Amino acid sequence: MQVSVDTTSQIERRITVQVPAAEIDEAVNARLKDAAKNVRMDGFRRGKVPMSVIRQRYGSDVRNEVVGEVMRERYVRAISEHELNPAGFPQIEPTVNEAGKDLEFVATLEVYPEVELAPIEGTEVERPVVEVTEADVDEMIDTLRKQNAAWEAVERAAEDGDQVTIDFQGFLGDEPFEGGSAEGHDLVIGSGSFIPGFEEQLIGAQAGEEKEIKVTFPEDYQAENLAGQEATFKVTGPRGEGPDPARGRCRVRPEVRRRGR
Repeated sequence: MQVSVDTTSQIERRITVQVPAAEIDEAVNARLKDAAKNVRMDGFRRGKVPMSVIRQRYGSDVRNEVVGEVMRERYVRAISEHELNPAGFPQIEPTVNEAGKDLEFVATLEVYPEVELAPIEGTEVERPVVEVTEADVDEMIDTLRKQNAAWEAVERAAEDGDQVTIDFQGFLGDEPFEGGSAEGHDLVIGSGSFIPGFEEQLIGAQAGEEKEIKVTFPEDYQAENLAGQEATFKVTGPRGEGPDPARGRCRVRPEVRRRGR
């Protein structure tokens, strides 16, 4: 067996292995002879099928099986002899695999990098110092309060900071666009989670009020077909009230809520 190892990067190695053709042919012949003892074929008694027929019928599959086993075994031997420390499974591909010719295959693998510990004498270490002020504590308390606040239903027009439950569908011109609709969506006015300009137009909305919201998608919007486009969101009252409910694409429902303190 001939082995060469090339360093293709700091952590990658390329191993080329050659195995004499005689070894492969001998292993294939031995396996075919062993298989011939149990082969059943019409016109022949068990174990009496001529080797030429056995080779023609099973030779290719047996050779592939032998070559696969040899490549795995020689790969393990190669990394052991060259003291390589694989970091994962290799990619093994035969480059020469023909009867009568030496088998050649290439294994590409990554190895663990060698780490040399540098002396620490003279090394300067900067110790960060963080001061937590009362303002920092107050800000965190306020954040936690908002995250864990309960919502209370109120009967009035929507205000900044309120949570409203909406159904919506957006239109480009007269055509609805994909991904522009939802039902039962909870939106906090002023959270900035919707398209700029959308939430502000919900301030003052009453249940049952007919309303249209016009917005322009940002130029850098992730959906290219919507970037920079002007869209319209129709707002109507709850289903069954006001205009034809089947055409009510976006509704501000009665349950406007404010945070409980």
